[in-house]
Amino acid sequence: MNLNIKPVLKWVGGKRELIPEIRNYYKDLNFNNYFELFCGGGSVYLDIIKTFGIEKINNSFIKDINKNLINLYKHIKENPKEIFEYCNELEKDYYTHGYYHIRDRFNGIDREKNEVEKYEGIKRSSSLILLNRTCFNGLYRTNKKGLFNVPEGRYKNPTIINVENLFELSEVLPPSKNILSNNFLEFDLIKKNDLVYLDPPYHPLNETSSFTDYSGQFGTKEQIELRDYFMELDKKGVFVLESNSSSNFISELYKDFTIVEVMCSRNINSKSSSRGKIVEYLIIGN
Repeated sequence: MNLNIKPVLKWVGGKRELIPEIRNYYKDLNFNNYFELFCGGGSVYLDIIKTFGIEKINNSFIKDINKNLINLYKHIKENPKEIFEYCNELEKDYYTHGYYHIRDRFNGIDREKNEVEKYEGIKRSSSLILLNRTCFNGLYRTNKKGLFNVPEGRYKNPTIINVENLFELSEVLPPSKNILSNNFLEFDLIKKNDLVYLDPPYHPLNETSSFTDYSGQFGTKEQIELRDYFMELDKKGVFVLESNSSSNFISELYKDFTIVEVMCSRNINSKSSSRGKIVEYLIIGN
């Protein structure tokens, strides 16, 4: 099996660039089960399977509070052929009717606030792939009503789906029962000698930063809850890693743990002068 599989989605804060750095902290571990509690694009999960082999598939769990994302992974696992067929159908609609035709039907309401037929099931998951591939910077962002509101990106001939990669991803995703959508705290399966990777919405580097706006509401309260959960896992004998921003708040929050600085490209700032390489933290349990 080809294990050089790419994520099906572009994801803000995705870890593909940082995989070599992150891998250094798990490549020699002898762990039982793997848990990724903010899976996003799933880059680290895919590297776990590449590094440790397909025998880890049934001992892995991926989780995200974004139900549309989790439903997509379940549909890819169970129905990759239908995902591909719907992506092809929707791609024709995209070129015929435009990006906002697809976005309106993903939301079930158009920009004039008229109700339209809402995509459901596998077609909805397929439309998420198309929107991700054609929207601005591959963002996933919703308004207060839960409506996807990312504008169209500037692409001449966007690639919507790679069929070979899609079917290979279907093969290596965990069983559907191990693909979950709920709060990161709602997990009692994690035991001693398991490996947990946490990649939450980052704490802003400054008061005016809007980074977390693209990932949903995850404020100071949730960051403190996550730190407490990190400590609980660490005390339990779990191998635990976390990525987060290099803010003073995060460095103080995790001062009792090893914090490694890594450099990563980030391109979502509204000011082009603020884009480029920035420092992020990789936090390692004791």
